[in-house]
Amino acid sequence: MKKNFWFLGLLIGLLGCSGSDNTTLKKLQAAVESENVGPKGYNVINLANITDFEWDTAYFFQEATPVLDIRNEIGFMWDGTAVPNFHHRFLFVGKGKVVGFVDYNFKEEFLLSVYGCNQDRWIYPRSRATFASFKYCTTGEDQKTVYTFIPEPCVENIQQLMGQKCNEEKVAKK
Repeated sequence: MKKNFWFLGLLIGLLGCSGSDNTTLKKLQAAVESENVGPKGYNVINLANITDFEWDTAYFFQEATPVLDIRNEIGFMWDGTAVPNFHHRFLFVGKGKVVGFVDYNFKEEFLLSVYGCNQDRWIYPRSRATFASFKYCTTGEDQKTVYTFIPEPCVENIQQLMGQKCNEEKVAKK
C-alpha cells in the first residue's frame, strides 16, 4: 500500500513539473487577442515581456514534432515529450537548458498561426523576440478568426491577410 502511494506521489510530482506553462500561455493569448491594434494595423508583442522567467532563445515547433527533432534543434539532451497532435509549442532555452515551454491546441484552444522570418526558421533569440500580431478571417464558407504571430520585421510578408475581415454573422453561427 505504501509503495502505491509513493509511486502515485512521484507520478504527480513529475507531471506537475513537466507540463506546459499555463501562465505564459494566458499572457500570450491576452496579448495576441488584445484589441489595441497600433497605427500600422497590428499589435506589437515582445515575447520576453510575457514570460516570468529568464531565457536566451525561444523555439517554435509544429504539431507531432518528435522529441529527437526537438533535441537536435536545441542542440542538447532534453527529457521532454514530443509535441502532441493538434498542438504547437513555444520552447524557451536559457543557459543551455530548457527553462519553460508552452503547448496550445491550435484547432480549438487558441487559433494562432506562427510564421517564420528570414534566417530565424522559428528560432527567436531574445534580442529579436518582438512580434506583430493581428486577427484575420479564413476564406470560404467555414470562416474562422485566426491570429498571426510573426517577427515584426517580416510583417509585410503577410500584410495581405490584414484585409481579410470576417463576416461576423458567419463566424458567430459556428
